[in-house]
Amino acid sequence: MRIGIDANPMVGDMGGVGWHSYHLLRTMLAQQGGIDFVAYARPGADQPDSVKVWPGVQKLQWVNSNKWGMGKRGSSDLLDLYHGTNFKMQTIGRYGGVVTIHDLWLDRHPEYSKKMLGQWPSSFKTRQTALRARKTITVSEFSARELVELYGLKREHIKVIPNGVSGDFVPRLDDQAMAELRTRIGLKLERYVLFIGGADPRKNHQVFLEAAEKVRKKLGSRMLVLVGSPIHPFGNYEETARRRSLSEKVLCTGRLSTSDLQLLYSYTDLFVFPSLYEGFGMPVLEAMACGAPVLTSNSTALAEVAGDAAVLADPQDARALGEAMVRALEDEPLRAALKVKGLDRAKQFSWEQVAAKTVALYQELCG
Repeated sequence: MRIGIDANPMVGDMGGVGWHSYHLLRTMLAQQGGIDFVAYARPGADQPDSVKVWPGVQKLQWVNSNKWGMGKRGSSDLLDLYHGTNFKMQTIGRYGGVVTIHDLWLDRHPEYSKKMLGQWPSSFKTRQTALRARKTITVSEFSARELVELYGLKREHIKVIPNGVSGDFVPRLDDQAMAELRTRIGLKLERYVLFIGGADPRKNHQVFLEAAEKVRKKLGSRMLVLVGSPIHPFGNYEETARRRSLSEKVLCTGRLSTSDLQLLYSYTDLFVFPSLYEGFGMPVLEAMACGAPVLTSNSTALAEVAGDAAVLADPQDARALGEAMVRALEDEPLRAALKVKGLDRAKQFSWEQVAAKTVALYQELCG
């Protein structure tokens, strides 16, 4: 088979979709499934150096093409199938194409759209893409239900393939490396509660800090470490901390490397991920894979992903979230159980499984 794949999410500052595309393509190449891949990226987006040394990379052709030229690439490059990994299907092969739709956050909450004409035109185009695709892939049963409800897709048109956990996330208890990280980011106190996601409103740092304010005394001397972009058009880490009189307890690190995140996950007293909406929620599994006790939302895909390996709370109820934080911090048997269950839970999600299921879908659609 000859499969085209959208590589644009892998170029530059990768978010969740970028890492999904990166790990999926890398693992499919490593499995040597008799597939030639053509990765399409915008003009000027060079193949990342890390990709050049992947096992099986000789089966990958990197092509630069603008979006106006993509329509004809499927036929000119003799593709059997095209996989749009990021909501768009820019061309098709002789057996059509598939598209991955990770979540419908802005369809549910169009008030947060930054597009000039609002979210409706984008939602319309994404729905048309989903209907045109041979199959629509998504990453959770929750997102599959969203596609049925909001886009009117038939359930049999949707293939659920959950994400995996990168092998970069394992417990790492390296006191010297952690001491160097503490110095670099300005973490002066030994103990901390970790939050990751940036000031994007759906990551819900506002309610997290409101909850922390309500249980401030029970947090003791623990710092609140907030990782991710601190400024967003709809929120600001430091501004919220000031409003909650928590400035001296809050450390805003900005974005950090995978290695830094691995250390912070491994040493934290508690990882809190109270997102309002997730199609999957990778940080939950990353934290579990590093041995962190996890508190996350009881809604959207997060409860599905976490299973019984996390404390769950209503992300819109600051009091309930604060009480759940205190319980997770003070109940040592619970914390020990969460660590063990979390490690086991994370092992159930591998990129090898994701790649195998994706290749099986390619084979099914290409006969």
